[in-house]
This record gives sequence, C-alpha cells and structure tokens, in this order.
Amino acid sequence: MKTKAIASLILLILAGCASAPNIQYFTLDMTPANEATSSPHIVVEDLRVAEAVTRKDIMIKTSPTEVEYYATAQWAASLGELVTDKLREEFGDASGAGRTLLLKGRLMAFEQVDVTGGAEAHMKLAVTLQDAVKRTKPPLLERTYDVVTPADSATPGAVVRALSKCVEKVAAEIMADAAGR
Repeated sequence: MKTKAIASLILLILAGCASAPNIQYFTLDMTPANEATSSPHIVVEDLRVAEAVTRKDIMIKTSPTEVEYYATAQWAASLGELVTDKLREEFGDASGAGRTLLLKGRLMAFEQVDVTGGAEAHMKLAVTLQDAVKRTKPPLLERTYDVVTPADSATPGAVVRALSKCVEKVAAEIMADAAGR
C-alpha cells in the first residue's frame, strides 16, 4: 500500500513538472514589396502544396538528403493559404487592369536550408499561366521558379522573414515573364 502511495505521489509530481512546449506561430509578411505590380494582372487560381511541406512545422533541410522540423515553430495557417495570400498581395488588385492571367502552381519547397555559417530560405514553385478569357492550351507560360535568400540567422523568425522575401522575388519574376506574353 505504501509503495502505491509513493508511486502515485511521484506520478503527480512528474505530471506537474511536465508542461506543453511553448509553440511559436509564424506567418509571412503580407506587406507587398511593390516589385510585381504592372500589367497584365495575375490572379492566383490554384496553388497546391507538395507533401513534404504540408506540415504545420517549419522545415529545416540539414543536408541534401535529410530534413528536420522545428519542434516549437509552426505556421499559423497552411502554407498553401499563406503563399497564395502573399502572392495575391504582391500581384495587387485587378481593378482597372486590362488583360488577366490565371496562375496555377505547385509549391515544391518552402524551407530553411542549413549552410556553413548560418541558414538560407529556399522556395521552389512550379507555375502555369493561362489567359483568363481564352484559356489557351498549351499555357502561355510553364516555369519552375527556384529562389534562395540568406537568412539573418538560423532562427525561425529570421528564416520566415527570408521566406517572405523569396515569395516577393518569385512574384516579381513571374510578373516579368508574364509581361512578355
């Protein structure tokens, strides 16, 4: 009987000491960089996300063949939603726009990459653009954008800021490519 009481007391003490980790939630900086606003107007119609980046935890690529995830750093929403919203902010409002192009894409990488001396943010997005009226086949543009931006440090906050810059760069490249179509 005494052993059961001691075991129960130890379990209560351990339960009191154990606590849930403090989760930090992150979102992209939705302030547009104003580098991707011009004609034609681009509407993000569909953005799918590869399985590797569907988790809420922020991914860290520690080597070419190994990934980890931050234990206490998570996205505040799905990456599909966050990247779609950020691209929409970058492309701007359609009011007064002439030609409209529809963007469909697949987010293939959105991660921290550990490098000697720190970290980089990496984004890879495969995109197709079609004219909204003509729905041309084949698409007007099919391209995979693959960008890397240095992070100020190997911390979740610094990497998320760098990932926001990655989306801005990709949006500007998409707009430049679309302008010639």
